[in-house]
Amino acid sequence: MLKVLIATGGTGGHLFPSQQLAEQLADCKVVFAGHKLKTSPFFHRKVPYHEIASASSKKKVWPLFKGLLQSLKLVFSFSPDVVVGFGSFHSFPVLLAAVLLRKKIVLFEPNYTLGKVNRFFAPFAKKVAFQFPIRHEKATYVPLLPWKKLETKKLEKDPKRKTILVFGGSQGAAFINKAFCEAAKLLTFPFQVIHLTGKEDPEVHYSVPALVKPFEEDMPSLYARTDFAVCRCGAGTTAELIRYNIPAVLIPYPYAHDHQRKNGEFLKKGVRLLDQKEATPERLAKEIEELHANLGQHKAALEEIFFPKTVEFGDVVRSIGGGK
Repeated sequence: MLKVLIATGGTGGHLFPSQQLAEQLADCKVVFAGHKLKTSPFFHRKVPYHEIASASSKKKVWPLFKGLLQSLKLVFSFSPDVVVGFGSFHSFPVLLAAVLLRKKIVLFEPNYTLGKVNRFFAPFAKKVAFQFPIRHEKATYVPLLPWKKLETKKLEKDPKRKTILVFGGSQGAAFINKAFCEAAKLLTFPFQVIHLTGKEDPEVHYSVPALVKPFEEDMPSLYARTDFAVCRCGAGTTAELIRYNIPAVLIPYPYAHDHQRKNGEFLKKGVRLLDQKEATPERLAKEIEELHANLGQHKAALEEIFFPKTVEFGDVVRSIGGGK
């Protein structure tokens, strides 16, 4: 039985795809390793996992050193055939241990540009899996997220109102929560709102029909009743907007090393990009109005985005782990 060690972080953006990979590898022995897996609401602790100390930056030496010692012990004892890294500094100690113990490495980069950790370990990797068409000597292309096929529920939709889906990723975005609530008061067309706040927020309320909740696992069902979105442009969100053909006003998270802006630019004319520092309620309302006025053109632009031939990520991992 092939042994696979998955190195991942504790946020939804890393855990959703890593757990979907584990499902593709049901015929393998899979172990997770990462930081704060024990407390993450997005990690289903039914699979073997190990908590690894880490830090949000390389400047914090002790947690990374402690994590490296824990990782060396884990990699040596488990002896994986392949180690799969899902980015973030929380995977750094595990991947470094894999390099030091000369284990095969496969990386997954969900964004349009390589993150710092993946860029550091790319020279040691057998393959780097991308969901967007990035030129790289070790590139292999996997399908757009989500990889897990979910049954879409049929939800009621008011044909007289446009449905706007508002969210900020798995953890929410306080800025978008506040900015959209104010912008909504200025919109001139009939609409209703689905708002995922990321937390219970009593300040989020509307004078139009609205569904407000902290989080939703069944995103495909929400996209099925959505006309367009107002959101961040993390890797998972960017992939979903393309997959479900949802135009959007995108407000990139300004502290993500420009990853989100690059993701948004990849969507070209399918979306409207708005910097957070410029996203006043008035400006946001104007962008939403313009998106609404040209909805058909934005949908057509998303459909025209080109992708290279893809293979299932699980098959890539099996191929590398099996020695090919």
